[in-house]
Amino acid sequence: MKNMKKVGLVIGIVLILLLATGIGLFAWMTNSAEKAMEALVFEDIDMNRVADGVYYGEADGGFVQVKVEVEVADHRIAGIKILEHKNGKGSAAEGITEFMIAENRYDVEAVSGATYSSEVIKSGVSKALKEGYL
Repeated sequence: MKNMKKVGLVIGIVLILLLATGIGLFAWMTNSAEKAMEALVFEDIDMNRVADGVYYGEADGGFVQVKVEVEVADHRIAGIKILEHKNGKGSAAEGITEFMIAENRYDVEAVSGATYSSEVIKSGVSKALKEGYL
């Protein structure tokens, strides 16, 4: 009976340590993601100043990175290709490019459920558009 109590106590301590480690890891990841989000660059873009052409941009949000190709014709966003998107579960955010093309601007509303990836994509597109400034 004493041995069963000791085993139970050891199992309890191990479970508490695992839980504490998990909570600490989650807090660290959340903090890192918030800092990376704050460091994202969003260029001030006037599409009337963007020349026709194909431009490349990238953004690094820590856990999410993106490389994009943006085509501009007649001061309008004609196409956006996502060349690389390391995103975890944020692949749904890639649909944001359709809204950017339709509205001719990068600063559209984020895709629900994929906000972090949406913001990283918007940052990459804004940098690409800035490359085309006249």
